[in-house]
Amino acid sequence: MSKTNKKKYLIPEKFKGVTSFSFTTYGDELMVVFTGFEKETDIGEFADYLFGKIKMNYFHAEGPPTIH
Repeated sequence: MSKTNKKKYLIPEKFKGVTSFSFTTYGDELMVVFTGFEKETDIGEFADYLFGKIKMNYFHAEGPPTIH
């Protein structure tokens, strides 16, 4: 891999301790859980970083979703 390509995949140092697991749910959904953030405020920044890298739109809500 060239240096240019390696630079595209560098993970910021503050996210090096983040780990994840995934599982499927009913209805063909994929759930991915990330843990190991240094500070709670890093979560939003990580989501921006992750979804920006894969060029995917996402919605971030403060707190768990509610179903009505």
